[in-house]
Amino acid sequence: MLSTKLTKSILHTTDTYVKWLEKAWVSTIWDLLNHFPREYEDRTDVLDSFSLINIKEKNTILVKLLSLSSQKTANNKILSKAVLEDKSGFLAEAVWFNRKYFANQMQPYIGNKILVTWKVKYVYWKVSFTSPDTVTDLSKISWEIVPIYPELNYIPSKWISGKMENLKSYISDITEDLPENIIQKYNFISKKEAVFKIHFPKNKHDIEVAKYRLAYGELFEINYRAISTKYQKFEVTQGKSIPILMNPELVKEIISKLPFDLTNHQKIVLFQMLKDMEKTHSMQRLLEWDVWTGKTVVALIACIHAILESNENRVQVVIMAPTEILARQHFASMEGLLLQYQISSHLLVWSLTAKQKKAIKTDMKNGNVDVIIWTHALVQEDVLFHNLWLVIIDEQHRFWVKQREVLENWLWNRSWIVPHSLNMTATPIPRTLALTLYWDQDLSIISEYPKGRKEIFTKVARTESARQQIELFVRSEVEKWRQVFWISPLVEESEKMDLANAISTYESLVDIFSPYTVWLVHGKMKAKEKEQVMKDFSDNKIQILSSTSVVEVWVDVPNATVMCIEWSERFGLSSLHQFRWRVGRWLHQSYCYLFPTKWNSTDRLKAMEKTNNGFELAEIDLELRWPGEVYGLRQSWVPDLKIADLKDLELISQIREDIEEMFEDKKGKKQAI
Repeated sequence: MLSTKLTKSILHTTDTYVKWLEKAWVSTIWDLLNHFPREYEDRTDVLDSFSLINIKEKNTILVKLLSLSSQKTANNKILSKAVLEDKSGFLAEAVWFNRKYFANQMQPYIGNKILVTWKVKYVYWKVSFTSPDTVTDLSKISWEIVPIYPELNYIPSKWISGKMENLKSYISDITEDLPENIIQKYNFISKKEAVFKIHFPKNKHDIEVAKYRLAYGELFEINYRAISTKYQKFEVTQGKSIPILMNPELVKEIISKLPFDLTNHQKIVLFQMLKDMEKTHSMQRLLEWDVWTGKTVVALIACIHAILESNENRVQVVIMAPTEILARQHFASMEGLLLQYQISSHLLVWSLTAKQKKAIKTDMKNGNVDVIIWTHALVQEDVLFHNLWLVIIDEQHRFWVKQREVLENWLWNRSWIVPHSLNMTATPIPRTLALTLYWDQDLSIISEYPKGRKEIFTKVARTESARQQIELFVRSEVEKWRQVFWISPLVEESEKMDLANAISTYESLVDIFSPYTVWLVHGKMKAKEKEQVMKDFSDNKIQILSSTSVVEVWVDVPNATVMCIEWSERFGLSSLHQFRWRVGRWLHQSYCYLFPTKWNSTDRLKAMEKTNNGFELAEIDLELRWPGEVYGLRQSWVPDLKIADLKDLELISQIREDIEEMFEDKKGKKQAI
């Protein structure tokens, strides 16, 4: 049984090794079988001459061990040195450090042939192997492909490879995890055969087919659960959402009243949303956008269209923002266009009086208001709607998946119909990762910038003199009555980490930029205090704002043209990109300056200089870091994949198409019955 606990008798080992495995979360037979090799050494093509060696990769070569000696180095290390001979009589060297008993173990094989495997280099005009693997019993090699496993709690690869032999017989217990039609469609080998080939390959083809089969299975499981959840929501909400047919002429009219042209991406996303809203089940869509690509106007057009086309069943729309200041910003930007169509709107935020809140809630319940803009904090039992049809959640990446589910369920019980759901996030995420993190929603992306949009000039300060020049430039911007954000990672001094922080930075900036007004805002301040500071900054009463990351999704300040970020390598590219676009919100040329610690200019920071495109940066970040590290585990469940790659867009797209086809077939059969 695969669930059988690993024991010393099964593995032919000691209790100590079993305990070490348990500490590495490997306690059953399946856990160890599910620990796949990270790479392979191809010993099927064994060389016999040093002249055939490829210096760029590992080589396995059959040589004669001529001599082996050990000595202590100047730093008191033990150096073991061997002289090797190929079939033509040419010599090479192999060295090992701190292998105390190695020389004694190898003494009996002097004068015999052995296998040596490792990368080589040329040192002092000779071929040299540094700490190569050696095999002395050639009868057991049979010129195989050798799997190299990741270490488990310091247990070496060789030990793991040897113990896999003891688990061979259990592989036959592995059950299939893919539908029969998928196996036939791609002519897949069985899962048990794939696991066998991944551990005991005879050739490179075995490895390829096993990896592809197992990667497909891993991603299929994740995406099947995701798409299944989405279709369950469709089924549960079927007939409970009011379908509103798209009116192309009305859409064109609304767009014509805008003071700017929509981009092609905006038009595509708007079409996707309007087609979703024609259905009798609830829309579940995620709108992902890069900063300043205009997602709010797309949502607003959809709102106006729905309200006007709903006729006698006039529907209501709710727009939820994470902060009061952002809710007020949405209200101010939308109110003008809504009034042109006699669409009523209310702003429901904490700062209103109890009497004002009660009046607005009464209007919501009685259907006397069409659009309500509010904050997440006002999700309360006394909030009811007359005809809630569409819910738009802004900055939804700030929610856990479970929190979003609770919110959706709460909203579904506020009205007699099930509302459509549009979630919006300004955090650019690679498409493959978005399909995994936000698996139960259809995905729309806006990454096209409006014409005439100025890129933000970004520079990494690599020396102290460069920083001083930047400070002089910042002063020149302030003298033009422009404004500056200055970001730091921490609020208070830390004894463990000598980090720059908002408070000390604030004190330093007061001295550097006197007599201009410098102020401070951070996450430990009360909400009202933060909002007052941001309001003063927006009103240009403050020229330089020393801040922590609380500005990431805060109010637009059109007059702010400079963003400076201390200890910038401590932030992910996604966060740096969000910070950068707090400036450049208007017509003025804007600038972003990154100050790394000890002038440490990393590849990630260099990427910030090369591109203003958030999706390109997200791809780079995903290449450099684990997904959970990039986007934070709190945002969603990030799967721990054993063999599949979350960057494989082609495979993920193919799998999702296969699963969607399966569910559509089931849906068609149900309707036929």
